[in-house]
Amino acid sequence: IQMSSAGLKLIATPLSHYARKVRILLDLCAIPYQFCDIVGNIALTKKPSEVGGHPLMKVPVLQHGTEWLVESDHIAQYLVGQFDPTDKYDVMRTKVFDLNTRAILNGLMNEELKVIVAKRHGVPVEEYQYFNKARDAVSNGLDWLEANHGKFDSKAAKYREFHLVCMWDHLQYYDFVPKMSNKYPR
Repeated sequence: IQMSSAGLKLIATPLSHYARKVRILLDLCAIPYQFCDIVGNIALTKKPSEVGGHPLMKVPVLQHGTEWLVESDHIAQYLVGQFDPTDKYDVMRTKVFDLNTRAILNGLMNEELKVIVAKRHGVPVEEYQYFNKARDAVSNGLDWLEANHGKFDSKAAKYREFHLVCMWDHLQYYDFVPKMSNKYPR
């Protein structure tokens, strides 16, 4: 049974790569929703109410009637469960490669955010091993993705390809990749 999408709100920032993969899924599945941009800088939020009630003050947050959900992959799974019973974009896929790819892409995005948020607040990231490790993790993750590029299908894109595009665009937007290396994409 499909539920109504009435009252569906996605609370996020326009540049969030996590929210973007959810927005792509919503748009491709033709699920109507309201995009609610948070007010101000996500890094400066002080209360859960500023980001849709998420106690960790992160985006995206999906509100559907009286329900709310956090974490982009959980939101995508919820949307498929409610509105796309055929799972035409393989959101629910549990093959080992897909699960590892999702974990690596999410990890890449988390490591990237550590560095860009610190830099945004004036932290000299080059001076700290913590941030060097984050950059190394991104580089290692990109190497893994490059080694497995043949398993991605640009002609019949599914959720993992959406995820890859969102991660790559974010790295490019914040000029993260050129500062690491000029070897991507091959």
